[in-house]
Amino acid sequence: MNHTINYAAYPTSGIKVGREVYADYIKRHINHLKSANRPAYTTIISETEALYTDLFGVISLREQTYNQRINLTQNVKSIRKEFNTKIDELEEVVVYKFHKNSAVYSEFFLHGITPYKEAPLSEILVKMELAESLAIKYEAEIGSAYAVGLKETRIKLETEINAQQIAAGEVTNVIPNYDVLRIAMDKQLLKNVCVILIENLDNPWVVSTFFDEYLIFPKAKKEIEQQGYILDIPAASKQLADISFSVDDSLLINNNGLGILYCYAAATADAAEPANMIEIQPDDQIEISALSLGAPANKFLIFVNKDTTQAAQAEIILL
Repeated sequence: MNHTINYAAYPTSGIKVGREVYADYIKRHINHLKSANRPAYTTIISETEALYTDLFGVISLREQTYNQRINLTQNVKSIRKEFNTKIDELEEVVVYKFHKNSAVYSEFFLHGITPYKEAPLSEILVKMELAESLAIKYEAEIGSAYAVGLKETRIKLETEINAQQIAAGEVTNVIPNYDVLRIAMDKQLLKNVCVILIENLDNPWVVSTFFDEYLIFPKAKKEIEQQGYILDIPAASKQLADISFSVDDSLLINNNGLGILYCYAAATADAAEPANMIEIQPDDQIEISALSLGAPANKFLIFVNKDTTQAAQAEIILL
């Protein structure tokens, strides 16, 4: 377990991720608890689901809405078929190099290849990212072609999803008392860790299998990037963010002001405002990929404050 210390405190306290990613992290943790099928977890499952509903709405309704919004085009079907083929190839080489009963095989395929090949649309991208990250981790043993191929397939699907204008995710509405509810969830996760440990005193490392760390812990960036870049936008004006991003980055954008904030990416710093801009409600945040912003062609991020009386403030964190 690479982040053991985070299980001795609030498991997600201080972690900078978007609300959609955080929602997926909690949802998947609940599913891991359910799949363990232990009576001792019944209470914490119920408690965690109740807090999840307070934060993000009922899990099943969010998944249903997401699946309805993604139009199952022939392109999506083709990309998923391509991904499944690559997963079969990945499993073959992992079995050949490490054997099926090895710890490395379990790291790749804890529940077999089915969770990858049959993942719902609301989870398929994170499954792709997991397979890709593990292929990178073991590329010295299995070669680099697997990670490269998985990345190409993931980018194809992201591009298709972005084209359907759903890349921003489902958790974009302002949530009353979000910070208070977030603290309550962090406390609940700590309780869950304690219950799992008590149930597995002879095998305490198993606690890590109940949390998908790759959703919460992004690749390391410069310290200043993790702290966030603050941009003040005067009333009735627009400001260029002094920040650079690459095609593989994701940006977490917080609206710290009291009014609606708008932003757009452009190829030049003086590009005119487009008809449709990204909208961020006050006290809300979005996580958006640089790819969906048009990177690498679009390398400038511009913020617009339409309010004529009060200044606005944005906080940008590279993930």
